[in-house]
Amino acid sequence: MRFSQFKQGLLVAAGLLTAGTSATCHADNCYRALFPCSSAAALATATAYCATVTAGGTTATNYPTRATAACGTAPARYISACACGQTCTTTSTAPACPTATPPVNGDFECGGLAPWTLQVPDPSASGAVTQPGNTGSFAFEVDLHAAPANTELGVSARIISAPFAVVPNAAYTLTFWTFFDKIDNGFIGVMVNGQPIWTVDAGDLGFGAFHKSTVPVTPTTSTVTLTFEFLFGSVSQAVDRIDSISFVKN
Repeated sequence: MRFSQFKQGLLVAAGLLTAGTSATCHADNCYRALFPCSSAAALATATAYCATVTAGGTTATNYPTRATAACGTAPARYISACACGQTCTTTSTAPACPTATPPVNGDFECGGLAPWTLQVPDPSASGAVTQPGNTGSFAFEVDLHAAPANTELGVSARIISAPFAVVPNAAYTLTFWTFFDKIDNGFIGVMVNGQPIWTVDAGDLGFGAFHKSTVPVTPTTSTVTLTFEFLFGSVSQAVDRIDSISFVKN
């Protein structure tokens, strides 16, 4: 890889290259010292330095200090390394995001709540994806910090799934796991396409651990949206969680 003749002319005019010196890429020890892939900060410094050499053509003596041992003080070494440019590759470590069965992010392992929608009509409550989960690392949790105030028909918080496709009039099973930290933590209501179909509370399944619920559903439309509502009654502090939500055709 070579600089354009125009850029090379700028460097010659600035005294950074002698006439006839070739700004040719040599991926040698100087290059590796200037562009260490293990250091994002060093890469940024090197990129900024090379921008002044190749574009401004005004200086090539403000050498990045971590490269001087390998490159010395000869401008041509740095110009050669800059001719190669930054070639490091980065890898992404995106969190696991189960999508084999709807709804999307039913295990809350996608690095956040999306594409679920959170609504918190009660100022005494808050909701977020937290740890630990049922089988994975995360679950959705609603915390009640004080007695419910200004609830929406008793609802302190709710999450709503993104719509997903189903076969109308076919039999499905909705499965989910719930956690209540106390026996009197109210209940979680389940809605399909805005219609209530199920409730679960600690009195049904117990508290202090995750418990499984399975609900038969026969949707009459080609898409389904799930809603889970958290209602706490008269308690003043509570923690409820939900996780491992799936909607599977029988």
